[in-house]
Amino acid sequence: MLRFTAPRSRGRVIAWGVLLATAAALGVTRWIKASDHKDSALLAADPAADIADVYTFRSPVNPDNVVLAMTVSGFIPPPEASTTFFDPNVLYQWKIDNNGDAVEDLVIQAFVTGTGGNQVMHFRGPAAPSVTGATSRVIDGPETATVRVSNGETPITASRHGMTVFAGVRDDPFFFDLVQFKHIIAGEATSFRNPGIDTFAGTNVLAIVVELPSAQLGGTKLGVWGTTSRPQF
Repeated sequence: MLRFTAPRSRGRVIAWGVLLATAAALGVTRWIKASDHKDSALLAADPAADIADVYTFRSPVNPDNVVLAMTVSGFIPPPEASTTFFDPNVLYQWKIDNNGDAVEDLVIQAFVTGTGGNQVMHFRGPAAPSVTGATSRVIDGPETATVRVSNGETPITASRHGMTVFAGVRDDPFFFDLVQFKHIIAGEATSFRNPGIDTFAGTNVLAIVVELPSAQLGGTKLGVWGTTSRPQF
């Protein structure tokens, strides 16, 4: 059984008009919002394991479902969108706390097999983790779902056991007016522009998305965060 350890922590086809959240309380009105598009040189050198954003929100189509989305490998330029792939040596995880103690009670794991344009993303969980904290192991049991990684504009999705999944390159859904932000930091402005200008427009990310019934996660308030891990030998 492989053991993993956390490494230091073209078109807009899927629309995510959602709150950004690394920890989301479903069913309440307060959300913790965050984004992480710039990192240390060490993590920036490992883009496949570098999380850009984690999103958690109710399905706009089925309010009984929750959608979990994670993006990695930020700032992929359009010419490289079809040649940037997931790393088979990275374990992508959502960790879910359903009793308020800030320790994961359930995990949903994803990892790819294959190389180039022939990758398949495999999902396991939600299930109790083998271990908690910074060290992770691929959980035992059958895979919940698998889906071929989408390398073009047309999304490939798969559904099994009530879970619908997607993995592939997508336009970066995070909107941020970086130019105006720098003016504010420099004391040259006091507020953002309205409308703002998306500095990240035209750049891409690798996205992993899961939709499943909220009841499968347990509890009425959930803490959700994402991690990436590499094998520890």
